[in-house]
Amino acid sequence: MLGAKLTLAKGLAMGLKFKMGSEILRTVIVRDWHEIGTVAGIIALRAALTFLIHWEFKEEEKEKEIR
Repeated sequence: MLGAKLTLAKGLAMGLKFKMGSEILRTVIVRDWHEIGTVAGIIALRAALTFLIHWEFKEEEKEKEIR
């Protein structure tokens, strides 16, 4: 079950990476505060998701060492 959660989290992170790239490219063309806020939000979500994925990996490794 944990493997499925990690696979899903990795997929979400990849999707956010592509979304962030597209938003950055669009922001270069349209320099509106709303667009910049959207990019900042996506970057924050990506950072939080990356942190959570790494935390899950560490917890899984600790659990395997205990067994």
